[in-house]
Amino acid sequence: MRAFLIDDEKMYFKMLHPVMEKAGHTLGYAQTGEEGLAKIGAFDPDVIVLDIRLGDTTGFEVLERLHGDVHFRHVPVIFVTSYDELETKLKAFSLGAEDYVTKPFKPQELVARMEILARRREYMKVAEDVATTVSADTSTIVAVHSLRGGVGCTSMAINLALAYNQIWNRSSIVLDTVLTAGQVAMYLNSSPKSTWEDVSDRSAAEVDNDMIQRLISQHKSGLSYVAAPRFPIPSEKFVDTFSVVLTEFRKQNDFIVIDTPHDFSDIAIKALDSADHILFVMAPEMGSLRAALCALRTYDTLGYPPEKVTVILNHINQAASLKNAQIEKAIGRQIDIDLPYTQEVNQAINLGEPFISANVNLPISIQLEDSAYGLSRETLKNLPPMIRTPAWNRVNKRLKAQK
Repeated sequence: MRAFLIDDEKMYFKMLHPVMEKAGHTLGYAQTGEEGLAKIGAFDPDVIVLDIRLGDTTGFEVLERLHGDVHFRHVPVIFVTSYDELETKLKAFSLGAEDYVTKPFKPQELVARMEILARRREYMKVAEDVATTVSADTSTIVAVHSLRGGVGCTSMAINLALAYNQIWNRSSIVLDTVLTAGQVAMYLNSSPKSTWEDVSDRSAAEVDNDMIQRLISQHKSGLSYVAAPRFPIPSEKFVDTFSVVLTEFRKQNDFIVIDTPHDFSDIAIKALDSADHILFVMAPEMGSLRAALCALRTYDTLGYPPEKVTVILNHINQAASLKNAQIEKAIGRQIDIDLPYTQEVNQAINLGEPFISANVNLPISIQLEDSAYGLSRETLKNLPPMIRTPAWNRVNKRLKAQK
């Protein structure tokens, strides 16, 4: 946050500056109204702090002049003054001030108020940007993929979706598109009220929003999911219907995580094409390495840019395995995420409880939380939420420590 203080008593700058600096903020300063108006344009503050009594003018006049400039019209202003009369406060608010603090004050409290106003301003800016941007593609789609079963794709998809939900407190859903033997519902120890089978005999034109909403099941963790059919359905006829459902889910969910088939079937390719990020999961063993070479070559053939693909090495057991350097040399690229073996993962699957909600302190939970944050939209990461969830706080505390 960048705040600009205009006050004829420099002692208040000296009081605020160390508190602001400790909190990671920047404080500009001017001692007179004219000096402030001359400096403030280059400083470009997020919040303006004004005294009413200035040596050459008043804070009211400075505010009126600032609001005459379109650049500062929406920058929040706090009056900090010794005037405590109701008439003065009412005038300040009538001119557009956001807050009013009387002297003497506690610097920490004023900084907290400035932070709130700065966040509110950012929200307003983002809301305006969203309102002026005509786009339905505001959700994030992640496809979890592998050409070899048993490497942890389903567990990864479930826990990643839950991490999104817990970090951002926004709607997220898991789609189990393994139409022959999908296991999302089983991993959640849940009985789905509906599956893809319920729309498998419908053409794309016949699928309406009511049908789509009935597909969604809820887990006790708060996670939404669409279960795989109880019996296999032909994927060739289902692709168009799936496309319609996916388009509708994009409008309704901020995050969609797809557990994809272990192949390059029509459904798999549709999921991969639609995804913003492909998480390719492999284990450190020869069979998985061969599958990885095939998958990565196919991604290239399909025209997926390398940055769309995140390679995840999942240590699914404690057996002796290939070394990371060997794998990276063979596939010709770095491993992006290296997940350690954690016996609690199997326990979580058997109990039907995602490990990321059972124990957020597991190394694998920490890595998936950080990955979910990293694979979120930049507009979210650049704008701290008004209500910061425990998961958001954990991730950002770790990021701050890394810096």
